[in-house]
Amino acid sequence: MTEFMMALVIGVLLGTGTYLLLQRTAIRLILGIALWSHGVNLLLFSGGGFKRGLPPIILDKTNFAGEISSFVDPLPQALILTAIIISFSITSFIVVLVNRRNSIVQGQEEVAITPNDPFAVDAQLDAVTEEDYEFLEDALILLPRQQRE
Repeated sequence: MTEFMMALVIGVLLGTGTYLLLQRTAIRLILGIALWSHGVNLLLFSGGGFKRGLPPIILDKTNFAGEISSFVDPLPQALILTAIIISFSITSFIVVLVNRRNSIVQGQEEVAITPNDPFAVDAQLDAVTEEDYEFLEDALILLPRQQRE
């Protein structure tokens, strides 16, 4: 009965997360990713089995003669910890992206505009002139003079 309930909860979480991911609003996207990550965490947890046993700690390994099958598998628990960290980082990254998108759309973005920036939104590249590279000539000429002194 426990396995069936866990499978049902995992199915509901993944189904609801998929439904929310298919919506067009940002908050539903974030909630859908969060539900998906919780569903995957429960799936990893249920993959380890639901038996109770001894913790996988052996004090005297050389004289151990017991059954290994009585121990709980620690791998799913380690995978869940890793999945929690990854899902938190992805969720926070998406929140930052949504916030940045909303600030650019509303015109609140304060970006220092540099001339001849090829990555600017409205880049207007002028012809490259010799004046653009004058600072390099000054740096190359001044560098040996400073080393002499």
